[in-house]
Amino acid sequence: MPTRDDAYKLMTSHVKNENLQQLQFTASEVAEYEYCPLAWWYERFEPMAQANTEELFACLVELEHEHDTQAPTLPEYQMVEQLLVRRGAFEQGQQLHQKHADEVAELEEERVVVPTTSSAPRLLLLTVALVVVALILIVVSLVLR
Repeated sequence: MPTRDDAYKLMTSHVKNENLQQLQFTASEVAEYEYCPLAWWYERFEPMAQANTEELFACLVELEHEHDTQAPTLPEYQMVEQLLVRRGAFEQGQQLHQKHADEVAELEEERVVVPTTSSAPRLLLLTVALVVVALILIVVSLVLR
């Protein structure tokens, strides 16, 4: 009767790369593969899947710069976009935007609530003072003639 090792050797005998022969998969990985083999492959072997969020956003910007409005139709762009969606990167951006909008709204409310002092009385006082000084200078110049 064949053993488990015999079955493993038989299954990996057609694989030339030794690194691939050493792969072992968990039940959840098998389930992920069963759900979508392409997504499973990209997640394991695509370099972009290993990139951090900032690098992925930089890649999107680069593709948009190179291809303008055609960028969203490119498969590479769509793959990077889906990686960001799976990581929740756009949700984080929306949360940060909402937080900033709330802070701005609070500042606007504070600005409205704070009573402003009118500058009209100060301006009137300054005008009267300047007129009095001007009259004094006119009187002094007439006296000294």
